Amino acid sequence: MQRLSGQEQRRASHILINAPKDAPAAAKDKARAKAESLLANLRKDPKAFADLARKNSDDPGSASNGGDLDFFAKGAMVKVFEDAAFGLKKGEISSVVESEFGFHIIQLTDIKAPVTPSLEAMRPQLEADLRQQQAKRQFAEFAETFSNSVYEQADTFTSVAEKLRLQVQQAKGLTRSPLAGQQGVLANPKVLEAVFAEESISKRRNSAAIELGNNTMVSARLVNYRPAALRPYADVKDQVRAEFVVEEAMALAKAEGQARLAEWQKSPTTAPMGPALLISRDQTQGQTQKLVDAVLRADPSSMPSLVGVDLGAMGYVVARVNKLVPRDEPSPQQKAQTREQFARLLASAEASAYMAHLRSQFKVKILAPKPKTAAAS
Repeated sequence: MQRLSGQEQRRASHILINAPKDAPAAAKDKARAKAESLLANLRKDPKAFADLARKNSDDPGSASNGGDLDFFAKGAMVKVFEDAAFGLKKGEISSVVESEFGFHIIQLTDIKAPVTPSLEAMRPQLEADLRQQQAKRQFAEFAETFSNSVYEQADTFTSVAEKLRLQVQQAKGLTRSPLAGQQGVLANPKVLEAVFAEESISKRRNSAAIELGNNTMVSARLVNYRPAALRPYADVKDQVRAEFVVEEAMALAKAEGQARLAEWQKSPTTAPMGPALLISRDQTQGQTQKLVDAVLRADPSSMPSLVGVDLGAMGYVVARVNKLVPRDEPSPQQKAQTREQFARLLASAEASAYMAHLRSQFKVKILAPKPKTAAAS
């Protein structure tokens, strides 16, 4: 219902007197005294707010506009600022408000009431949400079938491929560590760890189902294995050259990225960035997991903030984290589906670990054939 009713937005202007949270006490006292002096002048003449903001505010993004911050909803500002702004009546001026950036004087200039959109306006979004819920439910069912099948028939992928209409893929030249520039499933550390596990090499059986996120599950099995050996230089010359070029390019990209990060951190709000993306762990918007993890580790108390992420052969990324957006409260049905999915994954992992332990401790040979009902399930 909150999504259907929208959010109240408020428009405010502010005067900021800089006093970073790690500033000496004397500097903070001086900044507070200046803010209190400006507030005293505003109590006498509220109409002078814009002029005082232009002359005194330390916020370069709003000072030239008389301190105007435009409309914003809850969650867009640091909490102490937000609480003060949403506690004012239109036209009121706050007391001095202290945040990690310094001391603010806030004037509420307008209030935009939430607008409830019509059903027709919301129909595309509601239909998209419904399709997403149905896709998640179907994926959970497929995931259970996939996990059980690759475990029960551990010497073949034929049955699960036919059952779920999947394509069995093969790859050659796979190594324990992904080659420079290699991407995709076979460059994923979880997959490589499973493929080159001792049991996988000796038994040549399907790995347990591996969840990679973004509704992707993988199982792999070794067909042929060749131990590491020293190859003639003539055979690897081109590969060595290519890897050297990639390594040098990676080093140059990292150095340039770190230099720009250091430069832009002086003024994060003015750093030249592309369009903003709203991302989460389950909605990565096509970004790499390493970048998503770095962004989500950013300190929410000091935003906007910049993070630098070395993506190896993919380059070096400088990202600006603008704000923390609370996630939508999942429905009871979504919570139940999530619990069921985790329970299935945990049970599958425990069963696989237990069977692996037994196989490593005992020499077991299964003499009885598999029941036909199990093969057809």
